[in-house]
This record gives sequence, structure tokens and C-alpha cells, in this order.
Amino acid sequence: MSSVEPPAQPDDGVGRYLRRMQRLARIPWPCLWGVGSLFCRSHWGRRWIAWRGGIEGDVLTSARQLFDSMQLPPDRLQDEWTRVYQNALFEGILLARVPTLSPRQFARQFEAVGLERLEEERLARRPIILGGSHFGVPRLLALGCACHGVEVMSLEHDDLLAKMGAPKPATFTVVEVGTGFKAQTTFRALRHLQSGGCVHVTGDRQREHPEPRSYRRTFHGISRQYAQGMANLSLLSGATIFPSFCTLQADGRVRIEIQPAIRPPTPPAPAGSPERDAQIGEVIHRFATVHEAEIEKTPGNQCWKRNPATRLATHAGSPDTPIL
Repeated sequence: MSSVEPPAQPDDGVGRYLRRMQRLARIPWPCLWGVGSLFCRSHWGRRWIAWRGGIEGDVLTSARQLFDSMQLPPDRLQDEWTRVYQNALFEGILLARVPTLSPRQFARQFEAVGLERLEEERLARRPIILGGSHFGVPRLLALGCACHGVEVMSLEHDDLLAKMGAPKPATFTVVEVGTGFKAQTTFRALRHLQSGGCVHVTGDRQREHPEPRSYRRTFHGISRQYAQGMANLSLLSGATIFPSFCTLQADGRVRIEIQPAIRPPTPPAPAGSPERDAQIGEVIHRFATVHEAEIEKTPGNQCWKRNPATRLATHAGSPDTPIL
């Protein structure tokens, strides 16, 4: 999508949320961060955030299940709950705020670590997959990289900047994929990768229904089902995957971190063969291992939702309940 296209018309619920975020984004950031962080630590502040649409009930349920399964001590548990609410409150505000920032203001608000890894691939004319996840403030990952000069095509559920009517950097393109990863989207992403481009894909999205060809693994007794889209794109295009994370820091800055490369096996096995399935599983395993290491550090940054089609394995002190 181009920034000169007319903004999409959001539905009433999304529209109210976006307008609220744009109003809050006008408040000076030091004041907003200080007062908002106090809200995120208080009982009534958390209730307000949930009531005003900044956080979904399923997210709270899944966070509780994750924290229980990790058996966090009380002090750390409170810190991680604060992180959950900070991410929910500030992600939309920052998304509305970024297009209004000057380069100097952006440099104060955002920091990026590991961008040189992307630059090395780009200079070698190799395609790049920016491997995002539902972790921290993920909607700011591709946008933040684009503002740092990386040309990114981002595959997203919906284009919130367009719905806000906000301008995009010339280096940032959003392709709306809705709830599915359709063939047309795959072909467009492949063409972009084959031309040496960078595509941002979310690699940890929980499937809504069990699929026999999905990849499963268990984290602290929690069964997870990973889709194959990102790994498939990597094998089809030969693109290097860089697991990437975008998180809020204690001082209110946004940190983007690009992790070391995950390169696809070469040559790829024939499509549909058992060897190809094994290669896909290996790529997903390597990505998931990096992702889970980040969850261990700050579990409050993980934003999973329950999947009613499957169940959480029983663990000490908790009943058998729907998984995240």
C-alpha cells in the first residue's frame, strides 16, 4: 500500500480505538509514560486499560496461564503483569505517535540493535525475512525498521496506519492479510523476496484450529501449534530469517533487536516430500527456540491467546484448562 492511497474506513470498534490512541499520542511523552506506567501498576488503572479496549480478556487469561506454568515468584510476577499492561496501553499510542516524530525525536524514542545484520544481507543481494512474533509491541517492529532506513514489506492483519489516515515512510509497505495467508499474498511476498527485498512476517501465530501439517512444541507444559508460512517462504525464496523483537524499556524507549540469522537448508527438498516437511520443521524449531528464550527472560512481553480447540497439559498446581 502507498501512503498516498486514501485511508481505509475502520469499523466502529477499531475506529474508536484508533481515535483514542491519536488523542493520547498528543500528550507529551514523559508525562504520558510516567502517568501511564503508574496506571499499569495499579488495580484501578489496569481495569481502566482493559475497559477502554487496550487489552483483550483472552490475553489476560493466557498471560495468567503462562505465569502459573513458569511458577514466577511474587516480585517478578508483579513486574511481568505491569509489562503486560504497558504493552497493551502504549503500543497503539506509539503507533499513532511515530508518524508525527521528527528524525531527532525518533532517535530519542527508538533504538535498534543488530541492523547491521540486515545490511550485510542486503549488500550481498540476499532476500530477508524479518521474523516477528506476538511479543512486546510487535506492531512497531517493521515500522521502526523502516524509519531506520530498511525497506520493508510488512504482512499484517490490517493496516492501522492507513485506518488512522497517518502517512507512512517511503520505506514501509503494508500488505493486509486478514486472518489467512492467501495464495495471492504468498506470491506477492515471494516476488518481493526474489527481487532481494525484505518481508516482515509473524512466525508464532497460534492457529485457530488444529492442522495435521502444523508444527507442535511444548513450552513449560503449554502445547503450541506453529503455522508453516514463514518457514515455507524461506525455503521457497532462499530468504534468511532474522528473529526480531520490539520491546518497551524501563525508561519508555522502544528497543528493536535483530537476532542472528537462521538460514534455510540448501538445496531445499522437493515440495510435498517427507524431507521437505523435515526441513520446514527444522526452520520452525530454530525460530521457536530463539523466541522461547526471549519469553524466559520477560514472559510479560508474550501475547498469546487461548486456542479453544486444544488443551493445556496438566501441571502442578493448575487444572487442565484451554491452552494459550
